[in-house]
Amino acid sequence: MSVTYLVCRVHGYETRLIKPNRMLELALLSSLEDLIRALGEVDYGRYLSGAKTLGEVEQGLAEAFISKLTPLLELASGGIRRFLEAYLRRYEALNLTWILRMKAGGAPREMVEQILLPTWRLGGIDLKLILDAENIEAVKKIIRQSGAYKISEDVKDLLQLEAELWRSHYQRVFKLASRTKISDSREVRRLLGIELELSNLRTCMLALLRNWDPKRVQGLLMDNPAGTPLKLLQELVERRDPHIFMERFKMFRSFLEKAISGDVWLMEIEALRILKRYLDSERIGKFISFFYILRYILELEIEYRNLRAIAVMIHHNLPQESRRILLITN
Repeated sequence: MSVTYLVCRVHGYETRLIKPNRMLELALLSSLEDLIRALGEVDYGRYLSGAKTLGEVEQGLAEAFISKLTPLLELASGGIRRFLEAYLRRYEALNLTWILRMKAGGAPREMVEQILLPTWRLGGIDLKLILDAENIEAVKKIIRQSGAYKISEDVKDLLQLEAELWRSHYQRVFKLASRTKISDSREVRRLLGIELELSNLRTCMLALLRNWDPKRVQGLLMDNPAGTPLKLLQELVERRDPHIFMERFKMFRSFLEKAISGDVWLMEIEALRILKRYLDSERIGKFISFFYILRYILELEIEYRNLRAIAVMIHHNLPQESRRILLITN
């Protein structure tokens, strides 16, 4: 299929996204039953059929999110499909991040499984193999065999492995974007640049918190053609002061604070808030642009994150006045 046809279909998919005002209304519901009923009125009904517990609602929302991404791969072909396959591995990398961090923290397997997205449906790694792995060497072997990531032999730390995953992910994304001329678009190049900037900054914060050797950090970062040069990031890391990053990257301050705290979920929420601000600020003058495809993917992720947050807030009976601040909104 042509990019033109794919973009036209995406414009249609965008009309199904839940409007911001409606999302705020959902956040004010008083029970999971009410939320399930309300979502049944849109295209979430079949994913939440029979759901009663919070875990079942979360699983249904995750299934819906991944299911709504699969048509993009089915409609794409050639270099565009290869790029989308690589780009959508961001959710596999996120899954692997959760697994690595929770393994390091000694979390029970059942708790880890509950938060994972079914990314294997997009053709990725069988995460059960990662969950069953007994040590970091076994994890590295499984990841290497997937052929999707390049992992150094000398990685001995789970958090360094996490940084390697994200570096490898964006190396592949930028390489394929260049091959297909996708990155020729100013909007696409800027969006990918912001994503890579956040990934590099996350690694820098890990390096400072864990006191990694600056020379080792160099191999965990990727030069950003649309952001901060690698050399400057290396110089900042060598100064070993997180506050320098706070001053240098003021627009990312909240993200950096969450990264320092070690809270992966809140860090990802802040990253999406930053990306959404950029998405909302762009005004594309033409109907056909690859930027719309990436925008739809991120808007769909934001919808998933918001709905899951709403389900959790309702379950724990958070005060209604506190709920809005936990959503990713305009």
